[in-house]
Amino acid sequence: MRNLKVFYILLGLLVTQGGYTEDSEFYLMGREILGDMVSVESTEDKGLATDVSEYAASVLLENGFKSDDLQVVGATEISKGLYAVYKGSSHEKPVIVMAHIDVVPAVEESWISDPFTMTEIEGFLHGRGTADNKGGAAGLIATFIKLRSENFVPKNDIIMLLTGDEETGMQSIRYFRENFDDVKKAVFALNSDGGFITGTMESPEAFRLQSAEKVYLSFTLTAENKGGHSSIPRDDNAIYDLVDALKRVEDYNFPISLNQTTRATLEFELKDANQSNAKIISSILNETGSDLRLLETDPEMNAMLRTTCVATKLKGGHAENALPVSATATVNCRILPQSDPNDVFKKIKELVGDKVSVSPISDARLSPPSPITDEIIELVSSSINTSFPDLPIVPTMSTGATDAIELRSNGIPVYGTSAMMTDPTGFRAHGLDERVEISAFNASLDFWYALMKQL
Repeated sequence: MRNLKVFYILLGLLVTQGGYTEDSEFYLMGREILGDMVSVESTEDKGLATDVSEYAASVLLENGFKSDDLQVVGATEISKGLYAVYKGSSHEKPVIVMAHIDVVPAVEESWISDPFTMTEIEGFLHGRGTADNKGGAAGLIATFIKLRSENFVPKNDIIMLLTGDEETGMQSIRYFRENFDDVKKAVFALNSDGGFITGTMESPEAFRLQSAEKVYLSFTLTAENKGGHSSIPRDDNAIYDLVDALKRVEDYNFPISLNQTTRATLEFELKDANQSNAKIISSILNETGSDLRLLETDPEMNAMLRTTCVATKLKGGHAENALPVSATATVNCRILPQSDPNDVFKKIKELVGDKVSVSPISDARLSPPSPITDEIIELVSSSINTSFPDLPIVPTMSTGATDAIELRSNGIPVYGTSAMMTDPTGFRAHGLDERVEISAFNASLDFWYALMKQL
């Protein structure tokens, strides 16, 4: 890991009226930090998330932060996160900025470059975690250091939380929530692992401010029979019973339900919708129609507007010449945050019938939508204006789950504000050749700098 102090010699000479010049020391610093973090294979099986947290702490120590303000802690030895506080003039209304530094595995031979060596290719930074979510973590760290080099004092404490197991158990964020009093009293949190900018760097469309997430809940479905010899088939076959039950789950559509976030998303989509889609969206907004053809062709919109449940794992039988004694399946549900998970449980039991038992795999982690306030909209809008003037701010609900769910469940509003432009070729996080456009990464640094100056 390289010493980053060299980046701050004559740093003040590089500032321009509109932010930072292309390839400025600020950008280079962020890129350096990102490259160092990508080089650590912080997957669950490697267990190196703690190493990334210790690296981040060392970089902050090198650049003026005190050891008393930094703690590498967590529920397990291999997934420790970093708590870092930037002390403000007041300690009464702390604000959290957060990112996760663990990543999913990568099949090296399938990539065009080493996934754990950040590589610049045609204007993009390739490497596992560049988009999800080491790019966000690097932005937070670089901004902390830049502000400290300017002797900036925020109005309130800014708490940086880097978590080590967002992709798996989310124990890191629960540890911070349960063991740090200033985390408990945070007025809101800004999550670099949520929210994004759609369009392209040349033609941006909107800043998708993530203000809600669906609730994660999985069930085990089990069918059991007496079994027997396969030469004498019977009607009571555990596999058939389970398949029939899964088919009923597949065919059922949970009702459409809107919240403040999804209503705002639809109102934005309505502006540019073609005539046919505009009619459908209007009927959903007005709750007057049943024409849902758009949802049949747009799985993402369908998932945004209703609870979904889908089979993800299947196991049955014990021998090719024996009738199955049991068959099991896992059904994963993503529940609208305004819905009661117990009602979903009841509906699944009703759908599968008497021949199949249902049991929750874990408790549902409730995550009520965060209120969309003028304060938050203005904060985000003014911060992104440096790179993308007059960009619309559109509240968005994630159909997946992030660490934010553990703070929202404790009453802390969380807003996904990565400010990273989406990849022009589609979503690559968790996939092959994960990457971030260099200009998009630089713009996200400008965003975080402008935002934290207002905290």
